Amino acid sequence: MNGLQTLASSALNLFREFVPGDPDAARFWLQIGGGALALWIVLGILLRFFGSENARPGLLFLVATLGLTLMAAGPAAVETYGLPSTPPAVLSVVETVSQWAAHRAHLEPWPARSVLLAGGMGLSLLFLVVPLTRLTFRVPGFLALIAWLAALAIAGTASALIRSHLPGKPRIQVSKPG
Repeated sequence: MNGLQTLASSALNLFREFVPGDPDAARFWLQIGGGALALWIVLGILLRFFGSENARPGLLFLVATLGLTLMAAGPAAVETYGLPSTPPAVLSVVETVSQWAAHRAHLEPWPARSVLLAGGMGLSLLFLVVPLTRLTFRVPGFLALIAWLAALAIAGTASALIRSHLPGKPRIQVSKPG
């Protein structure tokens, strides 16, 4: 039971770290809510399109929420159990491969920790979330993976659009007497 509390605490800390913080709580929750709503709608449409007769909104909401929780378990497990026991030589190899890939793609390189956390999320998606979706909605595993990847991409896009199109906080200009 203590291990589950540690995983949940790590997942919450990673959520706080990687979700861009905004001091205005209403803006932050609007971004998160818009992304979650986009995820549920796109996942529902795709699962219905794939021929699942039982893609009801309540079941979809439950599975999507459970799927997101299970997806957060991968990076949390890497953070809690994997990174402390990983030798520095492995981290330097991951860092080198990340720099090589970033150079080839003309992007900024990721630190080794971010690469391993993203790998943990990918493994969690493949081995926990996709089988859950496959068994719940009776769709092929590959199609469940495509549905989740498309839904996550749309959710991230919706959240980014909300973030970029909301007006900023008005700045109060204070004039100095003099």
